[in-house]
Amino acid sequence: MFQVRRFWSACAAAVIVGWVIGCQMTPAPGLVTCPLPSTEQVHSILEIAPLGTSRDDTIAQLEKAGIRGWFGENQSIYYCDIWDRGEGIRWHINVALLFDDSGQLYATRPDRSGNIDPTPRQSSENASSAAAAPIDPFE
Repeated sequence: MFQVRRFWSACAAAVIVGWVIGCQMTPAPGLVTCPLPSTEQVHSILEIAPLGTSRDDTIAQLEKAGIRGWFGENQSIYYCDIWDRGEGIRWHINVALLFDDSGQLYATRPDRSGNIDPTPRQSSENASSAAAAPIDPFE
C-alpha cells in the first residue's frame, strides 16, 4: 500500500513539474501599454478605417492592420483592444468605434481631440430629438 501511494505521489509531482517547466518554456508575446496617446491611437485607427466606412469593411481593414477587439451587445460599438504590430510587439489600445443604425462608422471614443463625449449621437442626429424630454418608465 505504501508503494502505491509513493508511486502516485511521484506521478503527481512529475506532472506538476512538467506543467511548470512547459509553461516557462512557452514564449508568450508581450502585451504592453500603447506608447501612443489616445488622440494618436484614434488618428491611426481613422487612417485605417475613416468615418463613414461600413461595419464589415471597418473590421476587415482593422484585422488586416493587426487590430483586434470585440463588439458590444448589439454591434453598435466595437472595442479596439489589441494592436499586433508584428515581431512580437502587441499594444493594448483603448478606442471604441461607434456605428449608426445603418452600420456606418460615425464616431470614436475618445474623439479625435482626446475627449470622451458621453452623447456623440446627438451631434449627428437632428436637434429636435436631442432636445426631447426623456421618458420616465415608472409613470
